[in-house]
Amino acid sequence: MSAGEAFAVLANETRIAVLRELWESGEPMSFTVLQKTVAPDDTGNFNYHLGKLDGQFVRKTEDGYVLRFAGEQVVRAVLSGTITSDPSIPPVETDKRCPYCNASMEMAYREETISVRCTDCDGVVGGEFPDGTTVHFEFPPAGLTGRDHEGVVDAAHVLYDSKIAPMMKGVCPECAGSISISHELCTDHEPDDAGLCPRCDTRFEVWSTFTCENCRYSRQSAPWFAALNHPAVVAFYHDHGLTEKLPFRKLTADNSQFVRGVTTTVTTTDPYRFRTTIPVEDEILVVAMNEGLDVLSVERTSQDGPPE
Repeated sequence: MSAGEAFAVLANETRIAVLRELWESGEPMSFTVLQKTVAPDDTGNFNYHLGKLDGQFVRKTEDGYVLRFAGEQVVRAVLSGTITSDPSIPPVETDKRCPYCNASMEMAYREETISVRCTDCDGVVGGEFPDGTTVHFEFPPAGLTGRDHEGVVDAAHVLYDSKIAPMMKGVCPECAGSISISHELCTDHEPDDAGLCPRCDTRFEVWSTFTCENCRYSRQSAPWFAALNHPAVVAFYHDHGLTEKLPFRKLTADNSQFVRGVTTTVTTTDPYRFRTTIPVEDEILVVAMNEGLDVLSVERTSQDGPPE
């Protein structure tokens, strides 16, 4: 089934109701029970609509009809709120603190996007984003339910990591497609006193973009994010007191000692090679990565001594 055919199949209220009913049931449903529940007054057309779903979105078994994976994904999209609701939260100050200057953080939510910004420094990115932005990406409306503002910010950090982690391994979290990686380098990077470079409007010299070759889902991060799950980096952080479960929240004051001084430089551009320096307390970890952000080497040294 092509994408166009799939959209056409789902462009019907009765068919969406069938998917929702099978989801809520959690068990196989016979044709008779399903028809009486979904469309008791439309016996003539119900068989036609169910037939359009059968094979791609639902499956007929000996015990009745059940959802296929594609059908479950459609229902999840509806339940996430991205289709059915459009809530908003005006800018509000939270109890969170900036990882770079320890000032208070402000969060806002609009058009399925969460934005978290520092109220004092320039944050991580400028330009089209609100001043002081550290977090800005799509966040489903369902993530607002049952959480206070601080809880929403925490959930946003977790969701971001849950999406980008598989992309760094070459797998799209949305469709399981293959991932391509590109890098954007500021060739004359000089951050000002507030933390951002006036030429690229970001804190980091280089950004990596992960894009699905199938569904075009995309995420950006600094290259050093990819190094943080390497065993040597995990051990280094643990030795210096990090106890949070991986992947840990990077852009938070709680973990600022582990990320505030991290820098990445580009050693070559054809192909790209990266050198990430992670200073914590009296030690420095130097991580070399290739264009695909695979770790090539790790050196651990004291602040004034040779590598171990």
